[in-house]
Amino acid sequence: MRIAAVYLPSLRIELARARAIAGDERTAPMGIVNARPGGAVKDERSLLGGTRLDEVSSEARTWMVRKGDTIAAARAKCAELLVRVVLEREVRGALEVVAECGLLFGRTASIDESRDVVCLDVTGCGHLFESELRLARAFVERVKAMHHGDVRMCIADGPRLSSAIARSMRRESPVVVSPGKNAEAIRQLPIRALPIDEPSVAWMEKLGLTRVHDLQKLPMAGLSMRLGRARAEVAALLAGDDVAPLNPYVPPEVPSDHVELEYGIENTEALVFVAKMLCDRLALRLSGRAMAATSLEIELSLDRAVSPDRDTPVHALLVVTSPAPLVLPSELLAVVRVRIESWVVPAPVLAVTLRATALVRKDGRALDLFEPEAKADRALPRLVAELTADLGSDRVGTLALVDTWVSDERSAIAPFRMHAPLALTSLASNAPEPSRRVAPAACAVDTYLVRLLARVEAASWWRNGVRAHDYFAAWSESEARMAWVEIDRATGDRCVKGWMD
Repeated sequence: MRIAAVYLPSLRIELARARAIAGDERTAPMGIVNARPGGAVKDERSLLGGTRLDEVSSEARTWMVRKGDTIAAARAKCAELLVRVVLEREVRGALEVVAECGLLFGRTASIDESRDVVCLDVTGCGHLFESELRLARAFVERVKAMHHGDVRMCIADGPRLSSAIARSMRRESPVVVSPGKNAEAIRQLPIRALPIDEPSVAWMEKLGLTRVHDLQKLPMAGLSMRLGRARAEVAALLAGDDVAPLNPYVPPEVPSDHVELEYGIENTEALVFVAKMLCDRLALRLSGRAMAATSLEIELSLDRAVSPDRDTPVHALLVVTSPAPLVLPSELLAVVRVRIESWVVPAPVLAVTLRATALVRKDGRALDLFEPEAKADRALPRLVAELTADLGSDRVGTLALVDTWVSDERSAIAPFRMHAPLALTSLASNAPEPSRRVAPAACAVDTYLVRLLARVEAASWWRNGVRAHDYFAAWSESEARMAWVEIDRATGDRCVKGWMD
C-alpha cells in the first residue's frame, strides 16, 4: 500500500491561537497543556504552578521555554507567556477536517490523534495528478488552506513508516519514498520511531544504538532476545515491510465545524471573522465528499450570565437556505456574512457551530478550450444566495408562468435555477399575452379597442361566483403602443393590465 501521512507539529498551538480574537495574542509566546480524559486539567482555571507544558510555541522557545517545564518555571523565564488548555475533541475535530479533505485524493483515511497524524491510502492515485509528488504538493496546499502553517507529509509503503518519517522531518516540502525503498528511507530515524518499549530504548541508547541503521546492522537473532513480544513487528519494520491496516475514518452524515472562543464576542464584525475560518474548513469537507450545500445552520452559544434580558436563550440558531449549491469558501462566507450582519447579538457569543444540513451532488464540469465561460454562470448563483439570506427565500427567485386561467395570477416567483426553461403556454387561450404586466389602471380616453384577444368565463365558488372577462388589444395614442385591456362584462369596467411590446 502507498500511504500518505500528514503530520501537523504545531496543531495544538494553532488551535489555541484560533480562539484568540485580539491580534497581540496571536503572536505572543504560548504554552499548551493538553486536557486529557479523566485528568485534573479541564480549563485554564484548573491550571497550577506545577502543571507541566505539553507544547510550546516558537516564540516561547526563543525565551528558552521548553516542553516539560512547569508553568512557574516557564513564566520565570518569560513573564508574557500565555498558557492555554486544548481539549482532545478540538484536536480530533481538526484532524477530521484533514481526513475529509484527504478523501479527495485517496480512498481511505485514518486518524491518529495521539500523534497528530492523518494517514491516507493513495494506492494507484498518483497518476491522476501526474505523479505522487504532485499529489503530495496538492494535498499540502489544501491542508495549509485550513489555517495550518506547518505541515509535514510523506508518502511511503505502509502507514507506520510513512508516519514515522513525516514526524521526523525537518522541512516542509513533501517526501516521496520510492516503492520498496522503506529500509533505506528510515536509516536515519531515531530508534524511538519504532514500537519499542521505553526500558529497551534506554538500554540501547546506553550502548550507543541511537539510529535505526544501528539496529539494521545487528543480527536479528541476538536483538530479538531484548525486544520480547515486539521482535517480529520491529524486525519487519527494520526490513522496510509495513503491512499494518488502516482504521478507516467514516465522515458524519452532516458535515459541521465548531470553535469555542476564548472570551465572548459582542459584535458582528468579530463574529464574521470567526465564521470565515469555519467556512474555509466546511468548504474543504464538502470538496472531499464532492458535495455542495443548499442549507446552512449557524448555532451560537450565548452567555446568559451577562445578558441584560433574562429571556435570552442559551443557544441561537440562524438558518440560511440557498437556492444555488454552495461549495467554495467565498460562496459560503458571502451568505453567512449577510445572515450574521442582519442579526442583533443579544448576549456575548462563546461558541460557534456551522453545519451543512442539506447537501446535493456537485458534478464536475470540463471547461471548453474555445468558448469562454460566462461570468453570469459564476456570479449569479452567489448573488441570488446572498439576496436569499438577506430577504428570505419567498422574496427571491425567477419569474415563471403558473398553471391557471386567472390573468392576475399567471406570473409568480419560482425558486432560482440556472438555465431553467420557461414554459410559454397560454392556458387561458391561444391569444397573445402581454410582454409586461403593470398595476391595474383605468383606461385613458385616447385608448381605443383594436380587436378581441380572448374571452374567459369560469365558475369558481371560492371567488364568489362566475368570472366573465374579455381581453382586448387597445391602441394608446399618448403612449404610442399597444395595451392589454381587461373588460369586466358584468360591470363594463375597463382597465389596463399590461403592454404588448
